Amino acid sequence: MERKLTNTAAIATAALLALSGCMGGSGKATNADSSSDIPTPKVNCEIPEANINNKPVKSDKIEGEITFQTQGLKGTFDDFVNKKIADFEKLHPGTKIKWTDIPGGPDFDTTMITQASNCSMADVVNIASSTVLALSKANLLLNFDVKTPDVGKEFIPGVWNSVKFGAGESHTAYPWYFGPFLTTYNKQIFEKAGLDPEKAPATMDEYFDNAHKIAAAKTGAYSLYGNTSWYMVPQWRAIGVEMMNSDHSEFTFAKDKAALAWVTHMADLYKEGAIPPDSMTGDMDMSLAYGEGNLAYGTPNASFLRNVKTNAQATYDVTGVGKEALNKGMKPIFDGQYLAVSVTTKNAPLATEWAKFFTSPEAGLEWARFGIDTGLAVVFPATTEALKDPSLSAVEGNGVFEQARRLAAEEALDAEAYIPLFYVTGAVADSLQKNVNLAVVGEMSPQEALDTAQAEMNKLLKKLNK
Repeated sequence: MERKLTNTAAIATAALLALSGCMGGSGKATNADSSSDIPTPKVNCEIPEANINNKPVKSDKIEGEITFQTQGLKGTFDDFVNKKIADFEKLHPGTKIKWTDIPGGPDFDTTMITQASNCSMADVVNIASSTVLALSKANLLLNFDVKTPDVGKEFIPGVWNSVKFGAGESHTAYPWYFGPFLTTYNKQIFEKAGLDPEKAPATMDEYFDNAHKIAAAKTGAYSLYGNTSWYMVPQWRAIGVEMMNSDHSEFTFAKDKAALAWVTHMADLYKEGAIPPDSMTGDMDMSLAYGEGNLAYGTPNASFLRNVKTNAQATYDVTGVGKEALNKGMKPIFDGQYLAVSVTTKNAPLATEWAKFFTSPEAGLEWARFGIDTGLAVVFPATTEALKDPSLSAVEGNGVFEQARRLAAEEALDAEAYIPLFYVTGAVADSLQKNVNLAVVGEMSPQEALDTAQAEMNKLLKKLNK
């Protein structure tokens, strides 16, 4: 169950500019400790001194009430969240967790930035990578390295060691869960094109080679969907693109041969009639289009297979699944959800304790099992201990959804965060998508598209890094 926000109207860069303009308050901390290395953000309220000094949060007394805000979970995952709240409140008598939820969508980052700027953001928030970056750069999230130094070793090393966006490369968010990318495809279309219907492409090179063969076979089917905004960056990583320099201060993909190859493949496939023209600006969720049975490659997110099963059983029955197509040396990508604590929370002991509880190995395993038992989602926890539990891969049945779960479980432990994902969002993502799309439909050369996109994206990035 991925909730991606690649077309957000407000992004990390624009959001930070908005923050600097609208947060005119003093940002004073009550009895602030001047020796603290944690920056004091400019907000329209007082910040408890204990939130920004150099001392860990005192957790000997857990009491009171906090607000926990998720994104798009209410109405579907109520049973799980309410149970965990009840478990926590029983474990800590005298506490109350008030659960709120706002829908995901194009305005999510804007909403979070607005809440943070006027000090109305929930104590604990469920956010995606772009929001983690924006709030961290503005120093609006609690510094976990200082405040909860006992947490960190439980998370997947390739994720925890990468997501350090706070001041001094500190951690400001706990990884919560993710859905590993897979390859889904229509076996009937593969067979008609002379491909092995039981063999998913193992690499991005094979992925594109198959797409060209399907186009050449003239079966009347399309190879792949045109709107790549949900998975362009993960595919660039999978094919070996170096999107940014080592300190993530500049985009560098314009001269990358793998980036040029990806855009060229897409442009050639469009010329070959392998991409539905109306899909270039179609719905980001391709599950409905794939369900029509005329598209060879489906969604890379296993959770969306349930949409195919619900709406297009015939297509679901001929769907094959494979691991994420990765070129040599590449690992599965962690593109998931995080929990963070507001730096302005008035109850840091309770907020941090709840965040640790909700992202713990035990809670993470229960969350993944809930997805399995209900059939609502293919989600995996971000802790190593939980991922090693055999129950996550011991899924009964050999249906498409069950196969997807087993393959995803095999990939999960090797997942690692990809930092450009945090930066390629909103206006930055729009620039990349716009220019690449122009190249795909033949209105610009692939190299010109890369050069133009990189220049525009670096201009936005400079504003973020000021």
